Amino acid sequence: MTAGHLAKLAERMHAYWPGVLCTGVLHMNYMASMPSRQADINPSPEARLKALRQYGSFALAYSAAFQPGMHHFGDGGGFLAYRMVGRTAYVLGDPLGPREQWPGLIDAFVTAKQDVTFWQMSRDMASLLAQRGFSVNELGVESWLDLEAYDFAGPRKRSFRTATNRFFRTGHHVAELPPSALDPSDLRAISLGWRRTRTTSRRELSFLVRPVQLVDEPEVRKFFLLDSGGRPVAFAFFDPLYREGKLTGYLSATRRWLPDADPLAAYFLVRRAIEAFKAEGVPRLYLGLMPFHRIDEKDFPKDWLTKRAFRLLHTNALAQRFVYPTQSLARHKESYGGECRQTYCAMNKRPSLPRLLKLIRACGIV
Repeated sequence: MTAGHLAKLAERMHAYWPGVLCTGVLHMNYMASMPSRQADINPSPEARLKALRQYGSFALAYSAAFQPGMHHFGDGGGFLAYRMVGRTAYVLGDPLGPREQWPGLIDAFVTAKQDVTFWQMSRDMASLLAQRGFSVNELGVESWLDLEAYDFAGPRKRSFRTATNRFFRTGHHVAELPPSALDPSDLRAISLGWRRTRTTSRRELSFLVRPVQLVDEPEVRKFFLLDSGGRPVAFAFFDPLYREGKLTGYLSATRRWLPDADPLAAYFLVRRAIEAFKAEGVPRLYLGLMPFHRIDEKDFPKDWLTKRAFRLLHTNALAQRFVYPTQSLARHKESYGGECRQTYCAMNKRPSLPRLLKLIRACGIV
């Protein structure tokens, strides 16, 4: 090859090389923007606990990680929890993963499952789903107490004081114990006896409500009301919330008592738990969802049938009696005071009515 040929070759390479570099850079950027290979996974309890401690800042985080009967979808970086009813996927809460991975995780899940609904999620998730064409409805507010400034003074908190005086006189006391330290038959009697007094007494509720576990569970705090003979008559369980490895609060997940026990047992248990958490410097106690309460529907494109169904369930006397008593639940939780924030649900397929009916099955109401 002559010097002239080499000069021409160098000229062509000089003209061509920027295009090669540009193409390579664009390819690398495209690959970086692609979601990782996400699919159904079966994370170990250790992996779920690790994700919970890093990303479990929402009320249902522990349930998303550990509720029996849930499936998980994602990869090593994070996952979401869901349940299938027929061909419809019901996702619980927000993903347990970094925020920057949520869009890719949503897209991969919708591609895999097609018919997808999300329940009791945050405003951030609702916004991402609205951008992807989902109809988004308000589901109801969830409330919490800032424990540092919380006290039991004032007329709204009279039940706490009455409960304390009443149970003190009868020799009852509250102890935080592992369930394994108590007779399992006593705990089953409390749980089953309480369920028989409920509207939905035939089976244990699930999905939006984590089924009660009468065994030791990692990180869950369990308080028991014991009579003067040391026998349990009521209990209250609290699920942890975390952010970046730091405990940020507990969710009041379960409260049950024997049918013949004083119904103020719940107030006495929660008071003792609040006192313990305050002494430890725990920032918040979450009281959970008030379904269909304080719904305004102002922010996102909504499904009108879903809105009307929620309103009917919340205002109809027969629905309150035979389906779920959302009004009395809201009154009870508001008696604690505290602050609230809205939660959302979303669907990507219509009509919405079959998916609302299947939610009743997902929750174990029927």
